[in-house]
Amino acid sequence: MTNEPMMSELSVLLERFQELVHQSKRLPWTGRVLIDEAELTTLLTQIQHILPEEIKQARWVIQERDRILREAGEQAQSLIAQARGQVDKLSDESEVLQEARRKAEQMIEQARNTAREIHLSARAYADEILARLITELHQVTENLEANRAELRQE
Repeated sequence: MTNEPMMSELSVLLERFQELVHQSKRLPWTGRVLIDEAELTTLLTQIQHILPEEIKQARWVIQERDRILREAGEQAQSLIAQARGQVDKLSDESEVLQEARRKAEQMIEQARNTAREIHLSARAYADEILARLITELHQVTENLEANRAELRQE
């Protein structure tokens, strides 16, 4: 039995029960009612027959609700754990990236210093070579002038 027809049947039985009470004879001065026992028993039996099914369905609905809530809670926890993992990963990646940038800056600075030292050393070496060349040129010039002077005297 589906839920809707069962509720409908239960409503009909309860309405019949209410009509039975209203249509029954009243005892004078007491406010009490005389109800047909057979009809009352029939109604109660029918209600008792329907209620267990209704209770089963209500329990099933509650169990399904609890299962859905539990699954939703588990999914929420899983999503939270995944999000925390992503945050940790991004944080770690950020730290790795910062460390890599710091090392890269150190390497660049070291390369600049090395290039500066090489440049200064190259200039010093060139200056030294030029100084020797000048000295040798002076000697060559002196030798040439001496040879020239010798040629003039001859």
